[in-house]
Amino acid sequence: MKIGIVIDELISGGFQKVAIMEAKYMQKMGLDVTLVVLHRIKNEGYRDLIKENGIKVVHLSDRLPLYLRLNFRFPFFSFFSFFHIAYPFFIYKYIKKSEFDIFITHATYTALSSIAIKNKLGIPYICFVHDSVTYILKQKYQNRFLGKFLNFLLPVAKKLDKKIIINAKSIIAFPYMLKELRKVEPSYQNYYPIYNGCEPIDKKDIQYKKENFAIAVTKWDKGKNFGFLLKIWEKMEQKIPLKVVGSFSPESLKDFYQKQIDKRGLSEYIEIVGRVSEEELKSYYIKAKFLIHPCREAFGMTILEAAACGCPAIFSINSGVAELFCENVRLILPKEKDLDQYLRAAISFLNNKKDFADIFYRAAIANSWEKHSRAICNNFEL
Repeated sequence: MKIGIVIDELISGGFQKVAIMEAKYMQKMGLDVTLVVLHRIKNEGYRDLIKENGIKVVHLSDRLPLYLRLNFRFPFFSFFSFFHIAYPFFIYKYIKKSEFDIFITHATYTALSSIAIKNKLGIPYICFVHDSVTYILKQKYQNRFLGKFLNFLLPVAKKLDKKIIINAKSIIAFPYMLKELRKVEPSYQNYYPIYNGCEPIDKKDIQYKKENFAIAVTKWDKGKNFGFLLKIWEKMEQKIPLKVVGSFSPESLKDFYQKQIDKRGLSEYIEIVGRVSEEELKSYYIKAKFLIHPCREAFGMTILEAAACGCPAIFSINSGVAELFCENVRLILPKEKDLDQYLRAAISFLNNKKDFADIFYRAAIANSWEKHSRAICNNFEL
């Protein structure tokens, strides 16, 4: 069976990494897997990770004539681009019917092209819905300019979500997101719950005596609530150095956030590191007293990655990953944007006893990428 794992662009982001890790472990299982990227961009992410694991990659945009490669990002959106709605009209013409037997499609905008390929070439797709279109609008744009038009945009979003669901061979998503999708299309039967995975380090490599800094790691865009992170550090009595790690979209956000740090007099404590390699990121996870994540996530893969390195994390209780930790009564899982609870959680980690590292590590080893990939293959007979 020829499996295509489909993403829209190869940026440094959550579901892109999920797709790469699925390709890595399915390939180890002896399957014929290709990472299929709809649109090539400059300075692609995870190139080292792809190269070191020998993952086959196809960029469908490379097959297009130059005039069809035109693309631009829609104003006021973080990632929604012209190719997301243009490619469904012609991208199927540049795929051979015998090239793939099935697609595992990541994310909702990507699925629009998979629907067209399915209808024209008969290649089915399993859709991994990390964030529904409806969820994205409510979570990322409610308090921004587009929030003024939510009454118009949400009905459109629900129609898109429904179209993606009913055309899919199966839908996989985090349990919390599945509840949201069932509200959109309750009659659909092929829902399958799954968690993201991680690559736990050897337990002997966990560093229990942490260095004196915390980290905040994500793909930073306007929806990641950086301002709330600054509020936490302003109010924190026992301040600890914070390293802000990850790429910025757009890149100009990096300078904007630095100005905000300087304006609030926090430059002594907060350092913007930016994008780092996978090995460097792992080193940050191992050494940091804790990770802090300032916004709600449909899942929150960063938290699980940190846990895999024995790094405790502070994150909102309504993020999907919280289901893996909520039974531990010793952990403080703050409500979204609850400043006092975030501060209490930070205080609880500042002395970072050994058992906190172990609590998080145990959750990680139960959710490895190998288990994640085998679950998909076993349930869908790939």
